[in-house]
Amino acid sequence: MNSGIIGVTARRLAGWPHFLLATHLFMLHTLAFGGWQIPAVRLLWVVALGVFLIWQPFVTGEKRIEWRQGVVLFALVLASTLLLGPWLLLVWCGALAAAIGGRVLGTERRPERSGYLLAFGYLICIIVLGVVPEISPVVALDPLLRGVLARFMPLVLPFLLIFPAQAPQRKSPQAFDLFYGVMVFLILAVFVLGSLAYMLVAGAGYVEALVKTSLTVAGALLVVAWAWNPHGGFAGIGAAISRSMMSLGMPLEDWLAGLAEESERYADPALFLDAVILRLQEIPWVVGVSWSAGQRLGCFGLQTAYAHTCAANDVSLRVHFRQAPSPAMDWHVEWLLRLVVEFYLVKLQTHQLQRMGYVQAIYETGARVTHDVKNLLQSLQALCYAANQPGDPAQVAALLGRQLPQITDRLKSTLDKLQSPQLEYVEPVSAAAWWREFKQRYAHLPVAWQGEAGAGEALPGALFDSVAENLLQNALAKRQRQPGLAISVRFADASLTVADDGSAIAPSLSCALFREPVMSEDGLGIGLYHAARQAEASGYLLALSDNQPGAVAFTLAPRP
Repeated sequence: MNSGIIGVTARRLAGWPHFLLATHLFMLHTLAFGGWQIPAVRLLWVVALGVFLIWQPFVTGEKRIEWRQGVVLFALVLASTLLLGPWLLLVWCGALAAAIGGRVLGTERRPERSGYLLAFGYLICIIVLGVVPEISPVVALDPLLRGVLARFMPLVLPFLLIFPAQAPQRKSPQAFDLFYGVMVFLILAVFVLGSLAYMLVAGAGYVEALVKTSLTVAGALLVVAWAWNPHGGFAGIGAAISRSMMSLGMPLEDWLAGLAEESERYADPALFLDAVILRLQEIPWVVGVSWSAGQRLGCFGLQTAYAHTCAANDVSLRVHFRQAPSPAMDWHVEWLLRLVVEFYLVKLQTHQLQRMGYVQAIYETGARVTHDVKNLLQSLQALCYAANQPGDPAQVAALLGRQLPQITDRLKSTLDKLQSPQLEYVEPVSAAAWWREFKQRYAHLPVAWQGEAGAGEALPGALFDSVAENLLQNALAKRQRQPGLAISVRFADASLTVADDGSAIAPSLSCALFREPVMSEDGLGIGLYHAARQAEASGYLLALSDNQPGAVAFTLAPRP
């Protein structure tokens, strides 16, 4: 019952952080201005510690305390109560000022920040006007002035309640900035000890020492603030300190240089990862590394309970430490491991692209050879059809004698492409001889032959054979779909044009021709694609020169 009431009360009080802070400051004020010497008033120290435990921004104030923690806490409270004095109050006020200063720099709401600044100023007054004069009788302060301050200073504390404050998110790492808190504590220590030292060295009064020391510290802080973030074109000591803290003994530039070196040395992703793991082991604060990449697993060094893991896709890197890493260390290690993972994934993707390129080369070679074999088969079918037609046997024998050796040579060239898929050398032949042999090869077809080759012209025979047969076979297949189609083949100025008077090619299909395989009603849909690539490799251009109803033409010509 009582524990439930205490828990509810603690949760409600935690929602009023400035009320708790004002209460704690009032108790410190009472103890600092002579109350620590009175045994009954000394008990306020126990209450002040309880209020602080609810207010503090480190752990949840309503958290249940275990019995072991309770015993340790009771011992600390009892010892501090018995030993309570000016020096303990001075250290406690300095630590409290550091906690408030750490909260001020992490607070974005202006009213809340103003409240913390008011509390910080009040705490400084308690230190210099209440605690320090209690330390030594040398620190002389007018008793009347000190009495007035002791009575009327607490009237400032209710103004702290005017500034609204949210309950601190104690589980958040931004609840307290340790770095700035330590800076505030050190500056406050310099201010107090500097005032005492100035009194001793210069023989000045306490108030004079406070004024001159405060001016000196303020001037020094202005110089440091300017050097921290100057406006003269250079970065300042802030950038240098931040760079040193973030590097943690190993600058990021060196790590990137090491990754680049291993990346150039090893093209295989697995070997690259192994080399980087060895580099990770050389870092002083790393005692062990474990990783998994696909089916590969491995570990080096000690496997402790303190570790940081970075995972992406099927890659996971885990770095082990001898002690629990700080948030800054976690952030730093996260970036180091993320760079390793990104390098590894890029290499893995490059390796996969190489494999895909190899598979694509095999596919394209097979598709080109398949298309050439298809053209040869159609040529053989045309010869068989001509041989079965009635006529002079001598003419048929002459036709077979001319065509079969050419088909044999082309079949051998096709098999050579399959065995050696590199870009083959296309031997130039006489344009007049090629045009004459091509017309003889298809002389039995109802095709209009136009044009003549110029004297001395040469052209890549294998290219023109492949492209011309592909265009002519496509036109013949179109004639079967559109009976009565007129086909013409024209050769002039080293350019070949195959035209028909059929329907135009659809715009959606004409845009994809020569760029990618297309759907075909008669073939594989890759003939024009491979023919265009073969022409491009030989310095020629295959294009749809005309695409109108009644006038469709394909032209193979030298590239301009």
